Amino acid sequence: MKHFLPLLLCGASLAGCQHAATSASPTTPLEGTWRLTGYQCHCPPGQPVPDEVLTIEAGQRFRLVRNKALAAEGAYTTGTGVSCGGGTPEPIITLTPTAADTYAPKGAYSLEGNTLVIDQCSAADGPKYTYTRQ
Repeated sequence: MKHFLPLLLCGASLAGCQHAATSASPTTPLEGTWRLTGYQCHCPPGQPVPDEVLTIEAGQRFRLVRNKALAAEGAYTTGTGVSCGGGTPEPIITLTPTAADTYAPKGAYSLEGNTLVIDQCSAADGPKYTYTRQ
């Protein structure tokens, strides 16, 4: 029993981590221009959806424009990993800006038709972004 408790605690601490996405080739439908049409967050009621356009380009590059100005650009990767402390691997997207101290969404993602959702752990009050293909 004395060896079981430390093993259990170690396993529980690893389950809560977001594992790095493995390098995988993004699917062709992910490439394109996406307008933010839904923003779910732990914000005051009536918060407007930000004016944001995400362009995912060939060569694993992205550009993020907010209020008609470049907010971030850089590389992106897709893969599978565990987010939000869940136990089931799911598709993960990581947008990595080239400039330091620049924000870009990353997390579990789903792509259905013309809708791209990036969920930064909305179950734990993280934001959830819904984009529509332009």
